[in-house]
Order: sequence, then C-alpha cells, then structure tokens
Amino acid sequence: MKPAMHEVPNDFLVKWQNTTDVMADIFDVPAGLIMRVLPEQIEVLVSSHTAGNPYEADEKANLNTGLYCETVMATRGMLHVPDALADPHWANNPDVALNMISYLGVPLFWPDDTVFGTICVLDSKHREFEQKYTRLLWEIKKSIEADFQVIMQQERLIASNVELRDALDRLTRTQRDLLRAEKMAALGSLVVGIAHELNTPVGNALLTASTLQDRAQEFTGAMNDRLSSRRVHTFADTVAQGADMLMRSLGRATELVDNFKQIATDQSRVERSRFLLKDTVTEHMQILEASVRQRGCQLRYSIPDEIEMDSYPDALGQVLTKLVNNALLHAFEGRDPGTVTLNAEVAANGMVRILVSDDGIGIPEANLARIFDPFFTTRLGQGGGGLGLHIAYNLVTGPLQGSIEVSSVPAQGASFTLLLPRVLDQLDL
Repeated sequence: MKPAMHEVPNDFLVKWQNTTDVMADIFDVPAGLIMRVLPEQIEVLVSSHTAGNPYEADEKANLNTGLYCETVMATRGMLHVPDALADPHWANNPDVALNMISYLGVPLFWPDDTVFGTICVLDSKHREFEQKYTRLLWEIKKSIEADFQVIMQQERLIASNVELRDALDRLTRTQRDLLRAEKMAALGSLVVGIAHELNTPVGNALLTASTLQDRAQEFTGAMNDRLSSRRVHTFADTVAQGADMLMRSLGRATELVDNFKQIATDQSRVERSRFLLKDTVTEHMQILEASVRQRGCQLRYSIPDEIEMDSYPDALGQVLTKLVNNALLHAFEGRDPGTVTLNAEVAANGMVRILVSDDGIGIPEANLARIFDPFFTTRLGQGGGGLGLHIAYNLVTGPLQGSIEVSSVPAQGASFTLLLPRVLDQLDL
C-alpha cells in the first residue's frame, strides 16, 4: 500500500477540521479523525475538538500494529467494530489501549485510486452505529474525495504554471541570444559598411598621393637638366589636380567618419531649449535651398506660428535636413524634378506631427522594412552612403523621444511621419 504524496493546502485542512468537529458532534463520539497514510506510518491529519478525544493532530503511529484504520486501508472497504473488547481479534489493538473500543471508518482515495487514508469515528463504549450514520459517513467521504480532485487540479495548474514560467525563461534566453546575435550581425554589417564606404575616398587619396610622389621624383630628377617652362607648368597643374583630388577624397572620408560618430553619439543633446518650430524649420530649409534649386526641384513648407517646443532644435534640424536630402537624392531618379513638402500640426496628448513628403517615384515595398537600416541604400557609390535615414531614426527615437514611420505608393511618392513630444520628458533634463 504505497501512499500518493500530495501536499494538502491549509484552507482544506481548515475545512476538514470543521467537518470532523460537526461529524463527532452528530455521531456523539469523543473522536472524529481523518487519517493519512505515510510510507511507514499513519498520521492523524485532522482530529475533532471534542471532550475525551485521546488523539492529537500530527500524531503518528507505526504501521503493522493492528490499528483499525490499517484494516480499512488494506480491505479498501468500511469497517464497523461495535465492541473490540468482545472480539479477541482486536485484543492487541493500540486503539483499545486508549479505551477506543468501538469504531466506524471508511477509506479515502485520491482520484487516481491510490489510498489517502481513512475517515472514522471512535467511541469509548459499545456502539452499534445505525445505517443512517454509515450513509452520512459515506457522504462525508465523497465530499473529501471531491476536495482531492480540486487539490490535484491545483497541483496540475501549479505544475503548468511552472512549465510556462520555464518556457518563458527559455524564450527570454533565446530572445536574448538572438538579440546578441543580431547585434553581432549589425556590428559586422557596420564594419563591412565602414570599410566599403571608406575604401573609395581613401583609395583615391592613396592613388593620388602615389601619383604625386612619382611626379615629384621625376621633377626632382629633371631639375639637374634644364627645365622648360612647359614642364614646370605641367608639374604645377598635376600638383593642383592632385591636391584637389586629395581634398575631395579626404573631405568625403571626414564626412563618413562624422556620420559614423553620429550613429554612436549624439552631440546635440546638450543643446536642449525652447524654440518655435517654424523658426527651426525655416533656418534649416534655407540652407537647403541652393541644393534644391541645383536639382531643379521645389521645396515647400508650412508650419503654424504657434507651435513651441522644448526639445533639441539642432537634432530636429538634422532629421529634417536628412529627410529632405534623401528625397532630393532618390525620389526623382529617372524622371523630371518634383516637389518636396514639409508640414506640421499639433497632435493629441502634447505631441507634434511633422510630415515630410514628395511626389516622386516612391519606395518599393520590399525596401520599406529596411529603409532605416544602416548602410541600406539603392545608390551605393553614387552619393548614397546608406546612413542618412539611419541617423535620422536614431535621433527621432533617441533624444527627440518620438517615432518615425514611412509610407509609400509606387509612382506616387513617399511620406515620412514624425510624431514628437512638444515638451520632452522631464527626466531627460
């Protein structure tokens, strides 16, 4: 008879205590008990609070000692002993030594049909328990066994919660590993992008410097001979062209390095201030007017006078500049120049909505999901480094505490929507 070991919650013990108290009172006996079998012992799990009860809760006795309850559990049926003193079979029963000479008990089973123990009543005098008492005891047994169902369901629920928690932990670890892998992949992409982008200007600079070095050596060697005016002018032109190439190549390299620095740091955060959005937009758009005219495009912007912000004006200006430059570089490729439009309005919950749109060729749907990725460009080597929109995204979602979304319909242009707080979170101060 191997017991099934399940913990009994305290609220059930309280309920069963009330049950045994009422049961002992109705049966008019000194002891009402719920017994639980252990591997080598039997335990008084619940004992009625009645006068003359010799049993105490948590009291244990060894098995194979002739207890009434052992017989009940072994036979898995009801046991009724009217008077143990009149039956030699119970002569050595430890319960008789406590003067508990009459007994009525039934077995208790877990839902899996393993024995839990017994529920019983004991008396110190001869008792012939009537049938109504046996029926009542069976009903109490059913009630307790129904509680066993609930206990096991709770155990399964707890086990399921533990499994879910373990699964969530595994998922969290997996997500953390994937994030780490993505970061490493992004770092690899960053390194490859940096190497690729810097390769052209640095390579041009090295080639130019090598050419100038060769021409300088030739010119030095020719100085021992009579130099013609033409040769001197040719050398001077070569140096001038080389210097121009060096300046442009190194200038491009410096620009790329500055962009890379903007990815990692934000120098504009120290310049938080109150400003009118219209003034900031006007200031930065006027700087772009020359580039816009050079490309044959039009730039239109309409900003309400009353929109005041407490934010980083330089960071916002950088974002708008990069969005307009992106449109100038990509929106009208292969077609007549068009118009770039910038509008703003006050949105709900203290936010400002800024829309930068164009009437160009649009963005292919396959590119929309990657539009803010570093080094993603459709004009690699043609003036597009793939960092402008990535930097804009970092500024918007970082110091500006906002969001940026892109939408596009092929052949109908593209739109970038910025949603920014008029006043930054005070914690950012």
